[in-house]
Amino acid sequence: MTSLNNNTKINGAKNKFSEIKLKARAVARGVAIGKVVCLHGRKRQFYRINLEESQIEKELRRFKAAIRLAKRQLKKISTTDSNNSKLSVFDAHLLILEDRSLQDKIEKNIVSQKINAEWAVKVVTERYIATYKAIADEHLREKYIDLEDVADRILAALGGGGKTNLRLEKNSIIVAREVKPSTLIELTDSNPKAIITENGGWTSHTFILAREINLPAVTGMKGILRRVQTGDEVIVDGFNGHVIVNPSKESTEKYKIAAAQFQEFTHRETEPIDEKLKTLDGFEIKIRANIDLPRGYMRAKQLGAKGIGLYRSEFLFNQFKGFPTEQEQLKEYRNIAKLAGEDGVRIRTFDLSAEQLTEENARKEINPALGLRAIRLVLTHKKEFSTQIRALLQASFENKIDIVLPMISDVSEILETKKLIETEKARLRKRKINFGNPRLGAMIEVPAAVLIADEIAHEVDFFCLGTNDLVQYLLAVDRDNETVADWFRTLHPAVLRSIKTILRAAEQNNIQAVICGEMAGSPVYVAILIGLGATELSMNVNSISRVRRIISHIAYEEAKEITDALLKLPTADAVENSVREKFLAKWSHLFSADILPQRKLQI
Repeated sequence: MTSLNNNTKINGAKNKFSEIKLKARAVARGVAIGKVVCLHGRKRQFYRINLEESQIEKELRRFKAAIRLAKRQLKKISTTDSNNSKLSVFDAHLLILEDRSLQDKIEKNIVSQKINAEWAVKVVTERYIATYKAIADEHLREKYIDLEDVADRILAALGGGGKTNLRLEKNSIIVAREVKPSTLIELTDSNPKAIITENGGWTSHTFILAREINLPAVTGMKGILRRVQTGDEVIVDGFNGHVIVNPSKESTEKYKIAAAQFQEFTHRETEPIDEKLKTLDGFEIKIRANIDLPRGYMRAKQLGAKGIGLYRSEFLFNQFKGFPTEQEQLKEYRNIAKLAGEDGVRIRTFDLSAEQLTEENARKEINPALGLRAIRLVLTHKKEFSTQIRALLQASFENKIDIVLPMISDVSEILETKKLIETEKARLRKRKINFGNPRLGAMIEVPAAVLIADEIAHEVDFFCLGTNDLVQYLLAVDRDNETVADWFRTLHPAVLRSIKTILRAAEQNNIQAVICGEMAGSPVYVAILIGLGATELSMNVNSISRVRRIISHIAYEEAKEITDALLKLPTADAVENSVREKFLAKWSHLFSADILPQRKLQI
């Protein structure tokens, strides 16, 4: 994090920092002015809430209930797990939970400081952890790890089986090491103004969601939680990647205009677009919308979206409650299908990691991206997967719904799912419950799926190409890791050739292929995708207008000529330099030099 300006001034009898300008990396466009709310917590994120006297007794009851729930979870795991080494860990955690001195200190903090239970857990356990870390004996010193795990379990249990009733104050700007998508969804009801984080990449789920709801966001702010505290005034410039702490009157007045213009643009009404989208030479492209929050689809439809290309069902999952019930899912799937109408919706089955399951709290995976997640996870939790399949089958009755399976790496995963679908159809038929016959699709996002695309195509009705994970897995670059962001090269030759392979396999097997990653929503990338043969693109609602403009002003033959040449280049640098040169030569009226790639594409 680079400080552009950091002066001090004397204000009365004490020193006070003046305006501080910090450089960040913009990941969601927009400008916002507000007050900092610092989020803490590894699994369950929270912030400090000052309670009224009348709220304290209720908060104590909530804390005690969380302790009871955490104990039940540990006892349940310890009776079902046959691994003795794990059992000893759970026993240690149970002993910590049953330590009355720990509970008494947390309760005392709730009462004396008039703070929410989450904050009291943080304050008390951090004191214990600091004490453990200072112990000379290495074996005793490492006990702090057990305490961290127990604190996480208590915080998860404090979720109370659902959303909390805590709300952000007006004009709050969220500051955290990272913000989990589930946290952001929970806080959207409070209308936060912006996000500032230490970690996270352009294609992280949190920032994809931020762009969907027009929430300005910046990242790469190392040590930001040491530079600001809750209540500080701050300006976030999500266009240029600037954060201004304790802004001067002049800066505030300047950015008020930009913030007002951003809000006006965000809420501006547009005339509904009904005509088909075609390139200059008549090549038709279908635009769909990626939707996490159903309310966003009406605007997408108005901008010309023809259906929902990707609905991420995992956002129905509450990590503090678990998998949603069959009826909860059925209601949501029907609602989203009604919104999409005849254009249809493609619903992806739960794309979760084991870490997101409360019961798996003590079983941390070293590399979750390569662990038990997505289709692997639901096939090991077949009871919950069967529930989702039943809800999808019922919702598809008289509605146009497709099912998408995430992270497919082997045809056997599709065959196993098909068996499950037939089993659930038989059960519904026996109970005389109506159901539809949704089409089945596969997410193509790991290298194995690219190499066996033809075999997969024989078993599904369509492909969904997830470019975010495809780039991550092809290049072995963590999409959420800021330190390797320079290695996340979307225009790497391996990425372009993989996309071409997938589109060719879909065409040869006469099935549809929709590109639904962030690549589809980039004006620069979309021209390349069309040249590679893409005919369906699904994107964030706020990308639709910009992408439509590009498509309607380029010719398919020109795009194909460019990409044919790109496919022959050996390095990402060579591809990016060629894109810059050729786009400026052919389409300088559409692309300015500052948004075209130099070393790495800036979107």
